[in-house]
Amino acid sequence: MTAADIGLTAPTGDLQAKPRWILAGLLTGPALYILIMAIVPAFLMVQLSLAHREVGGLWSPGFELTQYRQLATPLFARIMGFSLLLALTGAAICVSLAFPAAYFITRMRRRAQVAWLVFLLGSLSLSEVLIVFAFQVLLSTSGTLAGALTAVGLLAPGGSLYPNFPAVLTCLVYLLLPYVILFFYPALSQLDPEVEQAAATMGASRVSTFARVVLPMMRRQILTGVLLVVIFTFGAYLTPLVLGRPPQWTIAIHINNAAMGAGNLPLAAAYAVAVVAFMVALLVVTRLLSRRREAEA
Repeated sequence: MTAADIGLTAPTGDLQAKPRWILAGLLTGPALYILIMAIVPAFLMVQLSLAHREVGGLWSPGFELTQYRQLATPLFARIMGFSLLLALTGAAICVSLAFPAAYFITRMRRRAQVAWLVFLLGSLSLSEVLIVFAFQVLLSTSGTLAGALTAVGLLAPGGSLYPNFPAVLTCLVYLLLPYVILFFYPALSQLDPEVEQAAATMGASRVSTFARVVLPMMRRQILTGVLLVVIFTFGAYLTPLVLGRPPQWTIAIHINNAAMGAGNLPLAAAYAVAVVAFMVALLVVTRLLSRRREAEA
């Protein structure tokens, strides 16, 4: 009896090609969604940024660089500089706190890991609006934290802990820290324990193993985590609006003010185009640095 007699024949070209067609069909939907919801609005945003501004908040089609000339002003440079400063500072704090936390969670027992993951996922279920206004109450004059600091003499009576830069930064770190911990958790949970055991047999302490073995191995994930926080923080809107003063407002607030307050939609679109271009350039630079480090390694 041969293989052909029982139907065990080699797959034909049509059978091999069928999964490719199925895969192409499954990818068509997401590709069209990205095309419609990302590329088309981006094209319309660029078109609007080049339009002619009319009196009364209107605009007419055109090809003008008037709005882009306003991007070369010290005001726009200061806004972008503060947004980048806030994003980088928040990224540094989030990654510095999240990476060790995720590392120690992965070294716990399974039940403890599950409890921590449930706690982190539960914290993500809270609305950003609820968290921001809770911080506003907590940091206000009548808040618990302000009252405690006033009682020990660290804050003047009637003083408030907001609006200022530390309040904005603290709330953003609170919002993003669970995301970053959950981002690091899969990579650290897959880290081979034998690597750390080998370092321990060579006389390395746990701190030295963490700093000289674990951190270099997770360099790509750390860089990606920093980029993730920068992208989320750079366009923050509600937190700096509620907990900050105008000097602590990010570019997202100024885009809204240009569109809704001043009625200058082309200027708001030009701001948005500049932000998108900056984010794309940041992604490209990060990717080049990652490849360079991989080549050196």
